[in-house]
Amino acid sequence: MPSKSRTALLWVLAVSFVFVGVGFIAAPTTFTEMAAGVAPDRASALTEIRAVSGGVALALGVFFGVCAGRADWVTPGLLLGALVGGCLAASRLIGFVVDGGVTATQTSLAAAEVVVVVLCLLALRGRSVER
Repeated sequence: MPSKSRTALLWVLAVSFVFVGVGFIAAPTTFTEMAAGVAPDRASALTEIRAVSGGVALALGVFFGVCAGRADWVTPGLLLGALVGGCLAASRLIGFVVDGGVTATQTSLAAAEVVVVVLCLLALRGRSVER
């Protein structure tokens, strides 16, 4: 039986990704402005943002929720959480170096992604993430 903290971490990831996914699907202009500081100016860009930023985030959120609800899926869910957080943070850091224009929002997102990686890895090692 997984510890409550491991399951709670998955629920936090589930709710967070569902929120972001629904946000990008329902209000892509607003969410893109918050994340990138600029609004998309074409219908095709809005559709792409809805599909990729919204659809993928929503799917991840649902998957994290399923993992939280099934004891035998907790470890794969935490592994995916670490991978997603790590890939987001690494890609964002590459953007900082290659593209410049680092904003406080982007820095905060990178920090949150690193925290997700650390918490998921600690949970995978069996340590309590509540310490």
